[in-house]
Amino acid sequence: MMYQNILIGIDGSKKAENAFKTGCDLAKALGAKVSIVWIVNRDRGMDVSFGVGEEFYLDLADQAKEKIQPYLAEAKQKGLDVKSDVIIGSTKTILAETYPKEHNIDLIIIGQTGMNNIEKLVVGSHTSFVVRNSACDVLVIK
Repeated sequence: MMYQNILIGIDGSKKAENAFKTGCDLAKALGAKVSIVWIVNRDRGMDVSFGVGEEFYLDLADQAKEKIQPYLAEAKQKGLDVKSDVIIGSTKTILAETYPKEHNIDLIIIGQTGMNNIEKLVVGSHTSFVVRNSACDVLVIK
């Protein structure tokens, strides 16, 4: 199967950096389009427990939009057909279901664990969810 639309999930972690590099190399070899996606995870528990409002998530999204720019520039420099998105919502469902369906993604590339210290103890909970629930192939990078 030839992949045509690759989603690379990033979050600023070293594992995500590895996923980005692998994703770019694979996309270059296959001539595939790339979507670099950074999800600002909206945690309903924080909303309720700490009174976190929309402004908090919008600030995080603004920070992510700045942090995603070097990835976008590097992918363009490699000659890739690339776009980037920063989305506020559920990391798990956006990466596994919503974004791939809306953008005809046929391969998701993500790091084994993310920025969350608890997730680093085992395969990340987001990664595990994406592998189990995605309708397309998932490549997990260590």
